Amino acid sequence: MYMTKTWGFSVPCGPLQFSLSGFRDRARGLLQPGDLVAIVGTFGANTPEQERGMILGLMEPSTVVVSSLDYFDLDAVREVDRDEHGNYRWPFGLELRAAWRFTEPRTALGDISARQFHMDSAQGIVPLLPNEADAILNLPRESVPLLSPLRARVRVEGLDAARRRAAPRPSTTRTGIMHLRRAPAFTYAMRLEGATTSAFKIGWAFDWKQRERQFNQAAMPAAGGLRYRTVYHEIWETAFDAFRMEQALLRHFDSARHPQNREVVSAVGEDKLLAAWIRCLQATKQTRQLQTEVPARPVQGSSPGSGDEVRSI
Repeated sequence: MYMTKTWGFSVPCGPLQFSLSGFRDRARGLLQPGDLVAIVGTFGANTPEQERGMILGLMEPSTVVVSSLDYFDLDAVREVDRDEHGNYRWPFGLELRAAWRFTEPRTALGDISARQFHMDSAQGIVPLLPNEADAILNLPRESVPLLSPLRARVRVEGLDAARRRAAPRPSTTRTGIMHLRRAPAFTYAMRLEGATTSAFKIGWAFDWKQRERQFNQAAMPAAGGLRYRTVYHEIWETAFDAFRMEQALLRHFDSARHPQNREVVSAVGEDKLLAAWIRCLQATKQTRQLQTEVPARPVQGSSPGSGDEVRSI
């Protein structure tokens, strides 16, 4: 069993979250099937006073990498959970298999362990001793539901099944193909391997794996051409949202867009791409939330819904 310190334990339960990808990757390397992680409240001011130092919950994480941003309404996130730039502090996650909440009265970690835990227990996960793990497992607890975004449904059910659940029944009429705009779709970033400088293809598609295969069939990497390799992909409830994030990324890198292919950005490192990816992801989610509350007027020429077909490249 492992332990990590947090500012609280919410129900329904989202993923096991980390502030940096390195902390997540280290935890991912440690975890084995069936391993558990105890959630303990920090002693900091951001943790409710009654939860400080208390054993709050128990998680059974998988090693499936997820974006924590898929699980939360960003407009409802507390200001304290955002950094100085307004970004969510813990965007990196591992999907859960199960979670439990310890019932009242809660037990303090100090009551079962005399050890001093340091900053690494707040940044990642640290192993517990067998006697500490046994004591925690003996505490009364109850199972809690897990948050399950569309991305999780895709992994469990498959893309086609998730798409059927999210989209209206297809139609063969001219107006009927409009349903495609409301089907799940991905925004993606693909590295162009073999290019003379660091370059990425930004786009959206209903199936990023199929799109990657199509690009590689045309590029013929085995014959010395470029190879397209997807480094990031984000699934959205609709093609509108996938297109919106794609456009936000391309606007962000406008000065780096290749003159012969405006959806390729060059001389951009992966660290800058990741930072922009997170910012545009958050901005798109915020825009989507606002548009569900206030009817929006589409901007001509910038929406995938301005014609009979949706561009997906």
